[in-house]
Amino acid sequence: MLSSFTKMKDLGSLNKRQFLNLVLLSQYVPRVFRIYLSSKEVAKIQDILTATVWINGAFNFFLYILASHVFGAFWYFFSVQRETACWFQASKGKPGYDANTVCDGKKAPPPEYTTFLENKCLIKYNPEITIDPPFDFGIFLDALQSGLLGSYDFPRKLTYCFWWGLRNLSSVGQNLKTSTYIWETLFAVSISIVGLLLFLYLIGNLQTYLQMATTRSEEVRRKMKLKELEVDWWISKNGLPKQMKSTIMQNVKDSLKENKDVDVQNLLSALPREDRRAIKRLLCSATLRKVEMLRNVKEEVLEVICDHMKPVIYTENSYIIREGDPLDQMILITQGTVWVYTGNSCSHGRRSNGGTNASSSNSTKRLKKGDIYGEELVKWSLTHNSLSDFPISNENIRSHTKVEGFALKANDLMNAISNYWWLFSRNLCGLKTSSSNNSPAKRWENLAISAVKSVRQCRPTRAKIMSLQIEDDEKRSQTLNYRRLTPKGRL
Repeated sequence: MLSSFTKMKDLGSLNKRQFLNLVLLSQYVPRVFRIYLSSKEVAKIQDILTATVWINGAFNFFLYILASHVFGAFWYFFSVQRETACWFQASKGKPGYDANTVCDGKKAPPPEYTTFLENKCLIKYNPEITIDPPFDFGIFLDALQSGLLGSYDFPRKLTYCFWWGLRNLSSVGQNLKTSTYIWETLFAVSISIVGLLLFLYLIGNLQTYLQMATTRSEEVRRKMKLKELEVDWWISKNGLPKQMKSTIMQNVKDSLKENKDVDVQNLLSALPREDRRAIKRLLCSATLRKVEMLRNVKEEVLEVICDHMKPVIYTENSYIIREGDPLDQMILITQGTVWVYTGNSCSHGRRSNGGTNASSSNSTKRLKKGDIYGEELVKWSLTHNSLSDFPISNENIRSHTKVEGFALKANDLMNAISNYWWLFSRNLCGLKTSSSNNSPAKRWENLAISAVKSVRQCRPTRAKIMSLQIEDDEKRSQTLNYRRLTPKGRL
């Protein structure tokens, strides 16, 4: 390639350049094939990506930019060839004006030779200078008239050539006035064909995108009609206010637009956090009020407990808790029927690790919507500071039908209550215990320590700064706080 550019002593060098044209063109064959494969990959993932239109639009724009750059570069390359071809043609057969004198690079050409070439290779035809028709540069005349070939300003060359390619590619080569030179004609034909193909590709993609958008919109509309009936039934079944329908339907619509299916049976998982919390509070607060130790607590306590509730679904005739298993969760039933019964081997009850009976009923009980099982965990969370001694269930809890509800894990209940331990002081004082370690003051102390630990975990920076002070005054400050919060005569 370097020899083809640096040594142009005769017409043979032009033939070498024409061969070089084929070499340069051939290197774009694998590149075009790779672009084709990339377009296929984009088509495969268009059902996965949500921003398909933007990706395909950017890909089409990239093709236009790349093709404009390539055609602009070839236009500059062919312009140099046509100018050198004019020089060789003008000096051919002229004694003393051979190409070796100009193109050997060893000495500067005489001024009269330069004038001779300028007159023969006219950029602007002037009849007063010569009566011979000028050399027909065709579509490359603009490169010579702009002085682009003799300039050393590379950014100027790059931007102008790119603009020339983009302009003619966008107009499908309609403004190109070619000469009879075959390579120039083929070059202009290739510009027209590629510009037309890119335009058809763009139109085809636009039609595909519009069709996809229309189909997708119809599919979402059809699913919304079905989901609306299911949501109406779900709201009515759970006794929720109808004002929540618009919020729920908007979230369902957003999920469907993102190509995510929504299971109405597990609707809470498809809702944002704030809406999910609001619905859980509506469904669980009234039922939690049935628990004796939660009957008179503040609403904010119930809200915290509701936030820890997890939706659960049990199939028909499945065991929720087996007899002898640790009772590590409360079950709040919103739909379905649950049977609670004891086995013959446990008819007299079994004592838990904590010294209390989880349940002692020998008869079969039926729990339905609005009932709760495992309320003993509230008392247990007030009297224990460890998760190692769960109460043991003396009953089997099995679903009779499909059951929907909420489960509250023991550790979540303990964390929620520990944040409001002082609100349960009256309940603590009424509890009986056989151990001095579980006296009311000791229980308050355990709950307060848990609350302090929880706050310190949530604020590690502040806890780190004041750690020394807390360690030094921990016992004294806790004792003063407990005495101040403990009713007189209760210690």
